[in-house]
Amino acid sequence: MADTHIPTEVELVFEVMPCNAQRVAQSPLAKPHPCAYFRKWGTYHSYDYQADGAPPAHNIQQRLQYLGRASLVPELLSGCRKAPILSVGINPNLPGWWPGTRGSLNPLFDDYKQFAHYFRYRSTAKLELSAKDYASYGGGPADAPPDSTFELDVPTDTHGFRAIKAHLQQQKMYEAYQALLDDLAQAMSLPERHSLKVGEDLSYANMIACPSAKWTTEPDPHSPQLPAMSVAERDGIVHECFATRKYFLRSLFQSLPSVLLVFSQSTANAFIGELTGSFSKGDPKVDQPVADLLEKEVVLEYGKLRGGAALDAEVIFAPHPTGDPTHWAAARPKVVKKLHTAAASGRFVFNSATGHLSRTKGTCVFCTMLEIGPCDYIGEVQPLIQPSISSSRTTTSAASIPVVDKAVQSEMLSAFTAKLRPASRGWRTAETAKDAAASKKG
Repeated sequence: MADTHIPTEVELVFEVMPCNAQRVAQSPLAKPHPCAYFRKWGTYHSYDYQADGAPPAHNIQQRLQYLGRASLVPELLSGCRKAPILSVGINPNLPGWWPGTRGSLNPLFDDYKQFAHYFRYRSTAKLELSAKDYASYGGGPADAPPDSTFELDVPTDTHGFRAIKAHLQQQKMYEAYQALLDDLAQAMSLPERHSLKVGEDLSYANMIACPSAKWTTEPDPHSPQLPAMSVAERDGIVHECFATRKYFLRSLFQSLPSVLLVFSQSTANAFIGELTGSFSKGDPKVDQPVADLLEKEVVLEYGKLRGGAALDAEVIFAPHPTGDPTHWAAARPKVVKKLHTAAASGRFVFNSATGHLSRTKGTCVFCTMLEIGPCDYIGEVQPLIQPSISSSRTTTSAASIPVVDKAVQSEMLSAFTAKLRPASRGWRTAETAKDAAASKKG
């Protein structure tokens, strides 16, 4: 990867959006790239907006046109890049794989601004057709991935669009995030006129950017059509996406959340396995039960700024809300208490001016530079270090501040990765954890 002066949060948009297509279409035919594995999951009903450019409102329900079946694009971090709480997953869910979600609609934008807008404002829902519309366009049992090539019979209107109406498809896992924020708002005794929101106070991201319905190298006897990856593919995907391109880590070091939420034993195993060596407190171990980890204080250390100030995040492990609901019900009050304690200790505070939790350290120009909307937190955005007037690479102008942060982010990330001692069995045990299968369906 070239060392550019493009701010990290913007640079990732231009790298992640075309990534899987480039790995598949521009790799030697005789040696398929490991990431070609995700194409084995088949194609899905996809859409684009009818109008060019970023939508004018913070809404993913726009005037849509049906494009037909297509492979799914990789995903960015969802929500505000400076939200203080970040939930971590292994890789995104795959809408449309399971019988009950065949009417799902998946974004296939050719506009970077629309791609960025979608992941900034998606919040707790994705899009789908109503059951009535799906059936009226011919959808049914024959529309079954991964081998289906069936396209919906959507008529063309007078404007030349195969226009469709989208409905919000609320995601159970994202709704669980919102319920957790509601609990936190109550614990913090926030005024009733204010509420914490997914996408504003909590963002979510994945260690691997491409979607699948399950992360496994083992065939599923209950779903024989499910395409298990080979061990070589798994290791190659992790090496490409997590280790080489560092999509998750670069996003993490630009966002610098003060609290990380890790749900499920499977995600905990992969997360701890990759980041062993970065924990300054708690010393979590691969396969250590999340119930035990929830009782510990675990801190991930980002590193130190040039002035010596240390940056870190508390890591809260918990059972998966949709994959392990019984254990989650018992753990939920403990997670709320930990979040409340984090607020009391100053990891984040409520800002009455914005009506949301305080933003994290560092600059962000995601919304403004990509022209997808104004920054709602402009008064809180501050560089990690003050730019030096004598610096040969920067000036004290506002436009130079992202460049200053990018250099600091890169220095911190390089020092961070240098001290990592990944546990090789982290990803293997992520597959074999008891909640590995169920946790992807939420």
